[in-house]
Amino acid sequence: MKKVKPLLRTASQNNIDITRKRTILIVIVSVITIAVIVIAIVLIITKIDKDRTSQSPTTTSTISATTEATTQPVNALAEPVTDFKKRVTKKPFGIYITPETSPVQPERFSGYHTGADAEYEDVTSDVPVFAIADGKVVLSKTASGYGGVFMISFNLDGTAHTALYGHIRPSSLPEVGKEFKKGDGLGLLGTGYSSETDGERRHLHFAVLSDDRLDIKGYVQNESQLSGWLDSLTLYK
Repeated sequence: MKKVKPLLRTASQNNIDITRKRTILIVIVSVITIAVIVIAIVLIITKIDKDRTSQSPTTTSTISATTEATTQPVNALAEPVTDFKKRVTKKPFGIYITPETSPVQPERFSGYHTGADAEYEDVTSDVPVFAIADGKVVLSKTASGYGGVFMISFNLDGTAHTALYGHIRPSSLPEVGKEFKKGDGLGLLGTGYSSETDGERRHLHFAVLSDDRLDIKGYVQNESQLSGWLDSLTLYK
């Protein structure tokens, strides 16, 4: 009997050892499997982040360039007054005016219109006028036929031009030499049928000269003389 007991203990011990080894093996395999899964996930996330980083500058640049090109070209002019194109309804550029045929009555002028008139008789609040481009004020005064009037110098397609704003409230006229950026406010329309507009209705007479001359004529007597001015409506697509 003394020899049998040690044999029984040895068999039991073997079973325990086998069970332990299986457990350890299972644990090792599980740990390795989990580690492999974690490493795979980390690699996938790292790759996604790298892809996003490499693509972001290109995507942003494309969106920005497309938006800018669609909404407004870099060299586009700002409108001189809100809804400028829509409000040129009576006297566009180049129309021939006489006191008898004018769409505005009563009329005291005659000739070919050098500018485009944006009508604002229906607006009672202040109407600001704006710089159409970066530039400088080169003339600012009151004059017969306008009331307040000023001119600015600016570049258009690399060429020096001047533009005229007529029927401006004298107290809001900008100073000569004032520099400004495109879209800056430069003055206010004058009150209609008052000294601020020299008795004219409330509107903006806006003219763009084809060079850098200082010329405030609102009309010329010969159609060929219109070559000294540009049709400002064609500058706004």
